[in-house]
Formats: sequence, C-alpha cells, structure tokens
Amino acid sequence: MTSPAQAQLYATSQSATIPESEISTITIDGKDTTVLRRSWSGKNQFGLMVIVPGSEDHKQNAGLIGYLRHQLNPKGWATLKLMPPAGLYRPNFATPSEEIAKEGQSQITLPAHQAVPKFNSEQLLEIRNFQQSTLTETLSQLADIGKPYPGARVLIAMDDSAAMVTHLLYEQKIPMPDLLVLINPYREHEHLVDKANQRKSVSEELVMMSVPTLDIYSADAHPLAIKTAQMRKQYNQIKPNKYYRQYFVHLSLSNEGGWEEVLDRIEGFARVVIGR
Repeated sequence: MTSPAQAQLYATSQSATIPESEISTITIDGKDTTVLRRSWSGKNQFGLMVIVPGSEDHKQNAGLIGYLRHQLNPKGWATLKLMPPAGLYRPNFATPSEEIAKEGQSQITLPAHQAVPKFNSEQLLEIRNFQQSTLTETLSQLADIGKPYPGARVLIAMDDSAAMVTHLLYEQKIPMPDLLVLINPYREHEHLVDKANQRKSVSEELVMMSVPTLDIYSADAHPLAIKTAQMRKQYNQIKPNKYYRQYFVHLSLSNEGGWEEVLDRIEGFARVVIGR
C-alpha cells in the first residue's frame, strides 16, 4: 500500500521535469518518438512492464499511467511508457463559407439526442489502421530498450489502445506477452467500422487467445468500456481463473485511491501468473 507521504511525494514529482536518464528515442515512420524508461528498484527483478496509454492521453508523467510507471519499480518491475498512438488527423468538419446554406434552403437536422458525427466509416478505418500500424512498429522496436531487464513481459494498455493491442495480439502482429492487462478497453464507433469489415469484438478476440488477461474497468470509464464489460466477462469466464480475471474499480481513476487499487490488482495477478 502507498503511504500518504509516498502519495504526496509522487503527486509533487509529476510537475518536475523528467530526468534525461529516463528518456529513450525510437524512430517510427521517419519521426523520433519518446519512450520513458525506469528500472526496477529494490531486491526483486521480475521483468518488464510496457505501458500503452489511450490515444487521447498526452500527459507524459501524470495520472494513472504516470503512477504505475513509478510505483511498479519498487515492486520489482522495470517500466517502459509509450507515447499514445496518434491518429492521422482530427477533422473539424468546418463548413466553407461558400457552402453555408442561404436563406430558404433546407438545413440538415438531427434528433436532439443524436451527436453530430465527427468521422465517416472510411475515415475511422483509415485512422485506426494508421494507429495500429504505428503501434505495431513501436512495440517491435522495444526489444533493444528492454534488454537490460530480463524476465517476464507484461503489456498494460488503456482505453482505446487496449482494444488496439488486443486486436494486434489476436492477429499475431506483435509478440505475445506473459501477461496482458487491459484497463477500460473499448472500440469507438465499433458499429461503423468493425461490422462493415467483419472484425470480431474485443470479447471475441480475447476468448480465442491463451494469454493470461487481467481486465480492469472503473466507474468513470468510457461508456463503451462499461457497456461491454459484462460481455467480456461472459465470453471469457469459461477460462480458468489464472487466464482471465475481471475487476471493477469502484473509485475514480482520476484520484490516487483508484490508482492504488489498480496497482494492487496488477501486482497480485502478476504474482499468480508468473509465480513470484
């Protein structure tokens, strides 16, 4: 358990500059990409945990991801934190002035409860394919960075990145870890893209893989992560407890109480799976 003093020290450290010794660089698609690396500390040296944030999480050293990056080290784990998989673009669909309807012309209307769509299915597919390609190339380049940390390999992924990682593992495009941790996994606009391309859901992909999986979701998760949680559990409860566990975190992942609970779950399940 993290003491109040440790929690305060960690919170204070988030505003500090990341030491140069923790910064590594890899080249993805001709561009330099930062990877944050921290070694294990203490007497235990279990292996390496690779942390993949959600695509919207651009905070280098804060929140749950930053907390895990630091607090797993004294538990005997080195950590590598990747940059979030970026999309090709974020279209704003601004209407050119010459296209604005003149008085008397009919306007496009949507029901009050329906959000204005930001992407069409082709754009969504293009963005996702680009993100997955980038993530595949990134993970394939981590072997050299991880060489100083022999032992077990754990892959931790959050939010939409958790769904991307699941698909890449299912497609055998990235190396299979010893343990997979998914935190609030979801695929946005799955009904637009996956059905059109006959892609399986996260639940279906997970049940067809033998990697031990810890499935964590929280009360403040993306609505799709919460909506599909029961389905993920139903599909995968046929597996032995060592190969699939789902936990609901009651506390918000925006506060340290929730972070601590996630850390405890990861550490506990890693002990069961890896036997240390």
